[in-house]
Amino acid sequence: MNKNKKITILIIFSIFLIVNVSFTNSSYGKIETPIFRKTIYVDSSNTQGPWNGTQNYPYQHINDAVENSTTGDYIFVFKGVYNENIVVDKSLSIVGENKNKTIIDGMYNKFVILIIKNNVNICNFSIRNSGGYMNNAGVKIDSEYNQITQCIFYRTKTGIYVNKTNNNDIIDCIFHTNGEGIYLKSVTEVQIDNCYFTHNGIGLNVKDSNDVKIYSCYAETNGLAVNIENSCEVDIFNSAVFNNNDNQGGFSINHSSNIKIDNSNIVHNGFGIIIDNSSWISISNSSLLLNTHYGIYLKKNSKDVEIINSEIAHNLRFGIYITKSSCKLRENNLHNSLFGIYSEYSFSDARKNWWGSLAGPALFERKTKDRIFMKFGRLMFFPWLLKKVEEAGASWEIDYYLYNLEINNSRYKDIELQGVDNDYDLVPDWWEEKWGYNPFSWDNHNELDPDDDGLNNIEECFTDAWESNPFHKDIFLEFDWIKAKKSGVTNKPSIKNINKMKSLFENHNITLHVDDGSLGGGEEIIFKSRFSHTEIRDLYWEYFLHNDLNNPRKGIFHYGIICDYGNEKGYSFIGCNHLDSFIIPAQFLVDRSPLFTRNRYIIGGSIHELGHTLGLTVDDHGGNDNAVAMIPFTIQWWKYSNYLSCMNYRYTYKILHFSDGSHGVGDFNDWSNFDFLFFKNTHFIFP
Repeated sequence: MNKNKKITILIIFSIFLIVNVSFTNSSYGKIETPIFRKTIYVDSSNTQGPWNGTQNYPYQHINDAVENSTTGDYIFVFKGVYNENIVVDKSLSIVGENKNKTIIDGMYNKFVILIIKNNVNICNFSIRNSGGYMNNAGVKIDSEYNQITQCIFYRTKTGIYVNKTNNNDIIDCIFHTNGEGIYLKSVTEVQIDNCYFTHNGIGLNVKDSNDVKIYSCYAETNGLAVNIENSCEVDIFNSAVFNNNDNQGGFSINHSSNIKIDNSNIVHNGFGIIIDNSSWISISNSSLLLNTHYGIYLKKNSKDVEIINSEIAHNLRFGIYITKSSCKLRENNLHNSLFGIYSEYSFSDARKNWWGSLAGPALFERKTKDRIFMKFGRLMFFPWLLKKVEEAGASWEIDYYLYNLEINNSRYKDIELQGVDNDYDLVPDWWEEKWGYNPFSWDNHNELDPDDDGLNNIEECFTDAWESNPFHKDIFLEFDWIKAKKSGVTNKPSIKNINKMKSLFENHNITLHVDDGSLGGGEEIIFKSRFSHTEIRDLYWEYFLHNDLNNPRKGIFHYGIICDYGNEKGYSFIGCNHLDSFIIPAQFLVDRSPLFTRNRYIIGGSIHELGHTLGLTVDDHGGNDNAVAMIPFTIQWWKYSNYLSCMNYRYTYKILHFSDGSHGVGDFNDWSNFDFLFFKNTHFIFP
């Protein structure tokens, strides 16, 4: 072994010991500093042997090192790609040379690494390509007192799945382009520290768990940053949740208790925090800013919620929305949202807060201070503070360039197309001849998109059987539908309504191709009454991706699920890494208002949500998804009355089209603002 490699090993070994010692000495540390029996080496470049795990003759495969190790050994893995599925059945430390260049590829099997023994340390790897089925994962932990540090997880169903165990730590890890980053299921005493979640369906998913500590984590551009369900004693400190899906968002807390969020920045999400049927929730010293729908949304009998010393400002619609719940606010700054507090059927104690003015909250919309509204129940707001609370909010600001991670949006595996390809440009000769390309001259079809519809020529060739045209804009949409509970009722979109959708787009020289079972997908799904965020994400993987991370339909088709009930109203969601999907709860919409037929709700909701997957977001226009503009005679109602678009909540089911911006003041041209690449290159950055 050369001198440089020996120096590298020494440096990494020293860093590994320092990391372990630092967490052992912290007040939360649980894992003792290891005393190694021996060091075993692995190098994928040693293809000829001999192999005995020494520096001079390292094993070629990590599995060989694990098999020939004993408890307490240290396995050092040199840079390279290791196509393996590893079962760790001894207490070991397995450390890579470089987390970006030491790659373990699971080859789409159930797991990349399965840990079944206590006291295992995994450090400094990129871990990718697990299977796409439920409970498949990059690392699955079925044991206790383990530590995963300085690893990158991508292209997995779940990055790390901790299953029914206690006392595990996840530190300094990055999770991107996964169904979910971390899934904690029925666990106790878990610490997640300094991790980064981006472009995941769900960043961190906590279910049926307790005593979970989350420190100094960042989550951006996920469908849902943090999902907490049926859990208790979850503490989130010094974390940043920002620029997540403007139809989902930051923290979702469901049927949980004793949840604390402190000194955190929750900025520009669809909702900052949504609290559903939960109690003993504390939000303190935090900044909730620029969230597009709600800074905080309390619903369905949530109680004992305290919001203290926080900055709740410049949220685009509602600072705090409370329905059938109770909460207490003290010494917060609430200002510059359309509604500071909107309370219905609730008890809200909002005394001693700053409302942006010496005169307290407004009863009507004002530019300089927040409005309050109460519908039944009780809302106490006097006395109010006469000056701003200077120390309210988080004590630090988000560093938007802290990680600066670039996501590769190209396909990991090329679409395989049938036919002779004489110029080896990945498109067969017959298609090139059909559309005027020279089959003997290489073209970069992976980059060519002559009609700017977001589909490159390879994807246009894949969809040729469905009459796509590389010189005429095409949009592909797959519908799946949940079997309806009522007999004689179906959630399948009717042919009549599908034709209406097609005509809408054809009138603007765009061909909408709808798969209701006619284009290789589209099917009925067995009945289920309601769905959690996790279950909706799983439907996406099972019925759209068909559990295949390389399914060529992803990046070509948008995807819609029609059901009886979802999470109340419909919304667009991220199932994996980009906003390409939506769910419409038809029976819920009918129950809420019988003004329209079931089919009308299906088509109206589908057009609206499809617009979101085409890049029409709240940030584009004040009339988009503006619930306040539905309230008659408000300023918002007047201001956006000319925005004659299905993206305007006031008209979603009345007008089955997008606006062209020609209707006067307050209107907006949806058609010219479509982003055909948005569903495969999603971003939610505030202008």
